[in-house]
Amino acid sequence: MPKVLSSVIALSSFATFGIGVFQKPSNPVAPTFADDVAPILYKRCASCHSDSRIAPFSLVGYENAKKRALTIVGVTETNLMPPWKAKANYGEFRDVAALTEAEKKILKRWAETGAKEGDPAKTPKPPTVVPGWRLGKPAYILAPSKETPIPAEGRDFFRDYLIDPQVTKPTWIRAIDFLPKEQGTVHHIIPSLIKKEEAEKLRKIKFDFADESWKPESIQSVETYNVLGFWSTGAPPFESPEGTAFLVNPGDCFLLDVHYKPKGKPTTEQPKVALYTQESAPKDEMSVKVVASGNIYIQPGEKNVRFYAIGPETEHDTTIYAVWPHMHYLGKTFKAWVKFPGGFSKPLVAIDSWDPDWQLLYYLRDPMRVPKGSKIYVTGTYDNTEDNPRNPNSPPSVVEAGESSRDEMLFFELFQVEHKPKAKPVEEKKSPKN
Repeated sequence: MPKVLSSVIALSSFATFGIGVFQKPSNPVAPTFADDVAPILYKRCASCHSDSRIAPFSLVGYENAKKRALTIVGVTETNLMPPWKAKANYGEFRDVAALTEAEKKILKRWAETGAKEGDPAKTPKPPTVVPGWRLGKPAYILAPSKETPIPAEGRDFFRDYLIDPQVTKPTWIRAIDFLPKEQGTVHHIIPSLIKKEEAEKLRKIKFDFADESWKPESIQSVETYNVLGFWSTGAPPFESPEGTAFLVNPGDCFLLDVHYKPKGKPTTEQPKVALYTQESAPKDEMSVKVVASGNIYIQPGEKNVRFYAIGPETEHDTTIYAVWPHMHYLGKTFKAWVKFPGGFSKPLVAIDSWDPDWQLLYYLRDPMRVPKGSKIYVTGTYDNTEDNPRNPNSPPSVVEAGESSRDEMLFFELFQVEHKPKAKPVEEKKSPKN
């Protein structure tokens, strides 16, 4: 049994064991739910903690929040919630989910002073949370052809599915959303594009499972050429920045990589992916660049072993819009930066406390223009000891690079636009004059 501590278990443990005895607040003004707390919870928490979303309980309404007051303080003071792993002041991002220190103090004072409601008439209206597809009706829905059984207990596991969208003309994808069938059974979903020739190669490989899927290691010879977004627990839909979109050509297929998690009871899963299109071609085509290391070898007992990955020089001027770090259960820290041709560097993202349960896609606050000849650097540290509660091997064993959850990865995706020279139109040849 892997010793993986889920966020849900960690969250509930604060309510079970408590967080200590509160001291008398120095500020005599007692915050109320209506005036002070509801605006924070509705802005930062309700997108997940509502009746129709993935969190195990709702924080919408005074009564729901009041009975979780101590839990709220515990998880916010330790930065367990809201989930936001990027290190402050290393890279700048939009839609930052982390609470400010002022917001944390308000929540703590509210719990200390009795979690008062205040005037209900002043309580702001909670955000509208729409069940199902969050961006409306999609143009395409991708899903595995069969359901995948999820056992009650055991290790996390991966499945790869081939899905043909059957597009008949060049199709521009402006947004993508994800909808697992069950809450808590899917850790992440990655939809990658493969060309027609690679799809034909894949169809000749025998399925590993009755749900018409493969283990990732069984199809490593199949090459993908782009990634359309990424979903992990709690993630919003992926929307390509204005003026950009992904291109799907006729004959292209999707390779859907899904990471599953047992949730305590046997069930089945059949996740869906929604594609939203636009008719006109965008100014720029969105693409994904990957920087990864295949040279990972971690011996049992190694606690702070470090590995690096360095991308090739950029062939064109490039604009980076979003980044996605990825490691597995031995990961401890992650850092990525770009080094410009002139020798100076600029940070992209750093995570000081890696959590495989919250692998987030980070949108840069301002798109970063990277000149031709730049390089991406990535480094990660790993803990392969018994002190690591997430270690999937007990006792610890040798771990190498690989796709399985028992392997490790140092993997970094950059959602970007390469500013390639535009092809010049072919001029019509004029007939010579007599």
